[in-house]
Amino acid sequence: MSVQKNLLDILWVLVCSGLVLMMQGGFLVLESGLTRAKNSINVAIKNIADFGVATLLFYLFGFGIMFGFSFHGLFGTDLFLPSFPKDNAWPPTFFLFQLMFCGTSSTIVSGAVAERLKFPSYLLATALISGIIYPVVGHWVWGGTFVETSSGWLEQLGFHDFAGSTQVHSVGGWVSLALLLVVGPRLGRFKDGEPSTVTGSNLPLAMLGGIILWFGWMGFNGGSTLAFNGSVPIVILNTIIASGFSMMVALFLTWIVKGYPEAISPLNGSLAGLVAITASADCVDPKQAAMIGMIAGGLTIPAEKLLLRWKIDDAVGAVPVHLVGGLWGTLAVGIFGDVETLGMSSGRLDFILIQVLGSFVVGIFSFGVSYIIFKGINRIYRLRVDETEERMGLNISEHKATTELIDLFLSMDYQHKTGDLTLDVPVEPFTEVGQIAERYNLVLGKVRSTLKENEDSRIEIANAYEKVRNEQERAEKLLLNVLPKAIAEELKEKQGLIANSYPEVSVIFADIVGFTKISSGMKPEAVVRILNEIFSYFDVLAEKYKLEKIKTIGDAYMAVAGLPTPDQFHSLLAAHMAWDMKLLLSRLRLGKSGHKLSMRIGINTGPVVAGVIGTKKFIYDIWGDAVNLASRMESHGLPNEIQITESTANLIQSDFELEERGEIEVKGKGKIKTFLVKQRIREPEDSLPYFQFAT
Repeated sequence: MSVQKNLLDILWVLVCSGLVLMMQGGFLVLESGLTRAKNSINVAIKNIADFGVATLLFYLFGFGIMFGFSFHGLFGTDLFLPSFPKDNAWPPTFFLFQLMFCGTSSTIVSGAVAERLKFPSYLLATALISGIIYPVVGHWVWGGTFVETSSGWLEQLGFHDFAGSTQVHSVGGWVSLALLLVVGPRLGRFKDGEPSTVTGSNLPLAMLGGIILWFGWMGFNGGSTLAFNGSVPIVILNTIIASGFSMMVALFLTWIVKGYPEAISPLNGSLAGLVAITASADCVDPKQAAMIGMIAGGLTIPAEKLLLRWKIDDAVGAVPVHLVGGLWGTLAVGIFGDVETLGMSSGRLDFILIQVLGSFVVGIFSFGVSYIIFKGINRIYRLRVDETEERMGLNISEHKATTELIDLFLSMDYQHKTGDLTLDVPVEPFTEVGQIAERYNLVLGKVRSTLKENEDSRIEIANAYEKVRNEQERAEKLLLNVLPKAIAEELKEKQGLIANSYPEVSVIFADIVGFTKISSGMKPEAVVRILNEIFSYFDVLAEKYKLEKIKTIGDAYMAVAGLPTPDQFHSLLAAHMAWDMKLLLSRLRLGKSGHKLSMRIGINTGPVVAGVIGTKKFIYDIWGDAVNLASRMESHGLPNEIQITESTANLIQSDFELEERGEIEVKGKGKIKTFLVKQRIREPEDSLPYFQFAT
């Protein structure tokens, strides 16, 4: 460590180290302002974390690779984990200043790939640039700055990069470009092949970042003299002049191209000028610095256009500023630099070729190494976040960190997805977002009151509808109680008369013998209860054998088989029902008296006419001689006997034992031959195996 410095030089470099560290804060606010709010915290954390990684690795081995004893001018071989003497303040001061530069080169990458890169992936990129690429290139360019015998091969050729246009900025730009090609553009950045604008969350904050960088750059370039000497003022002056001219050229060129003064163009234009003059601030005059800055400002626009054409999504313009600006600044040393001051006795053309060679080799190394490593890692570990996390924003997906605006968006998104508007969104007092939330809650209140009114109306309508539906169901049930189902459905579907003729049905008439006399001493409730019980049993039998109950008149019961749906077994069904009616009644006894009831049952088979009578109160009835004759079979019958006509007898003799009673006189018909059903000889399930009896 042969280089010695006085305390004034040391103080100056320490102050400049602080100014360069301030640039870290400038990059933080610039990149946070140029990115969307949902990613701003992620960008800020990366800008802090990368300096920590750079500090760790640069101290462990980066400083040694960069300034240690040179291995054929390629890399240093000692000064790892350096220990600094207490009696010499310059070595730790030099280390501190160079550490600030390493951190600056690393942080360039964070802005370029913002809004899509996983946090571990960024730490990996920072480790690559600050631990390997930056120190190796630094040895080539500045290796002999600390120990004269450790010069790198580019330094030995006469390559000149005063404060790092290539060493710091181009290296950061090349690594950024490699990572951008691997991870690809942000979601929605290019739609149908055309770029869409992504507006930053806080452009004034980004402008503040630019001013901080401008201020810090005075220490960046001014401190690179490594001494407080007479060249410091001109170095700082050249820095400011180049930046100012570059900013104005970028502003007016963008104004001409786009038709309006774009907000970001003067910001990136000024930074491009700062990057470009960094290589030559010590070897040009202010006029040349202005020229260098103007060309740098003019190059930013075509560089941005070229990236968009190739669909390379640089979030903050890091590649046009740092890579393109750094390349131009390095070449500008050969064009404008004072060759005598720089000791280039071989002439300007050779000097330009050396500068071109240095830029080319550094670019091949920085881009090649980083691209190969990033591409290989991306095959086994995806470097960028997934689509859902990117849409959500890296503040939340990577760090679980929210802002008042994100909290508002999350609440609104929850309401959008669930439709739950019962709760207000949170209000952060005394902020613009809080004012928006308050107004939104007023809208929510109005929506809720409107929804409540609509809900009350809906409930009222639903209740009315339910009442109507219940009444309709009740009416339909009553209708089914007095009409056959098929007839009831027909009555609902159409208006007008409902009447049908049936060529052959079997009609049952049944009457309880002497019930009028028996019931004369009973209370009305008892009479109705007895009849209701008996006829309910009969209704069950009618349902079983699929007969239609026509009506009851007093203690008489009438049913018919074979309508409204015709059935070829109607006579057998009627006879089996009649037989079960007889058996059922024979087992009944009246209350305490134990009185046994008897019944006369008559059956006749023949044609009838059926129809619905009434317009408000309906009844389904049948007419015809067959009905009258069935009635006569009952009235002229015997107690506990089933009397049938010959037409019925011919149809049921397969299941019943019949006894001829003889002829009876029937008014209007003369003598009619009748039969008594004496015994059931076949059960209905055996007689009608294919008939589905109701249960």
